[in-house]
Amino acid sequence: MSPHRYVAAVALSIRLALCETELGATPPPRAVVEVSVIVATRADAGSWMDPQLPDLSRHAHEQPFLRFNNFRLLDRKAFPVQVGKPITDALVNGRNLEVTLLDVADQGAEKRFHLRAAIDEPGKQALLKLLEVTASANEPFFVGGQAFRGGTLFVEIVVRP
Repeated sequence: MSPHRYVAAVALSIRLALCETELGATPPPRAVVEVSVIVATRADAGSWMDPQLPDLSRHAHEQPFLRFNNFRLLDRKAFPVQVGKPITDALVNGRNLEVTLLDVADQGAEKRFHLRAAIDEPGKQALLKLLEVTASANEPFFVGGQAFRGGTLFVEIVVRP
């Protein structure tokens, strides 16, 4: 066998082996992190819940939401995530939200997503550092407490598989 044919045969064998590995491997879990930015206020005129906030309506009668009676969605974005690769989003108050998917655990019929979230302001020390949460798919968790235009900002984070 000529040296050129030998090299070509080896290269073809390697390509076939890689294809078999890729075909037999299970793809990494695909997930999207949905980030909703909400402003909560207190008004004597009555309560109002933005109809685009169905997840929040279940929590509106719990702390810390109990102190407010008006909830308005300011922004909502969805980001595809991969384990270990952070996503960053600029919030309406000039700060940055960073969310990292740390791990995905299969617990029978349920997947659990281990996430880390941080909010910072460019050039300043982090306001919220390395909050870690393990949540089920479609189960929201909230980060909040920053003053914004006479109210308080809450960031709702949900993993959608």
